[in-house]
Amino acid sequence: MTRISASILSIALLMLVATGSAFAEDQAPAKTTAKPIAAVSAKMEDISSWTKKQWYAAKAKWVKEKVKWADCQTQAVEKKISGRKSWPFLYGCMTK
Repeated sequence: MTRISASILSIALLMLVATGSAFAEDQAPAKTTAKPIAAVSAKMEDISSWTKKQWYAAKAKWVKEKVKWADCQTQAVEKKISGRKSWPFLYGCMTK
C-alpha cells in the first residue's frame, strides 16, 4: 500500500469508529423508553385472558373511584366498545 492509501484507510476507519459510538449513544435512551411501553402492552394482553370473576373483582375496586370510572365508561361508549372487548380499554383508562 502506498502512504496515501494507508492514510485514507486509517481516516475511514476512524470515521466509522466515531460514528458508531455516536449511534450507540443515541440508541441507549430509546431502549429505556421502550421498556414501560412493553410492560403496558404485556399487562393489556393479560386482561384478554381474565375470567369474569377476575374482571368483576377489579371492577369492584374501580367503581369506588366514581368520577374516573364514569369518565372511562363514557369514553368506551364514545368509541363504541362494549362487553368483553371493553376490558382492555377500561383497564388502561383506570390504571393511568
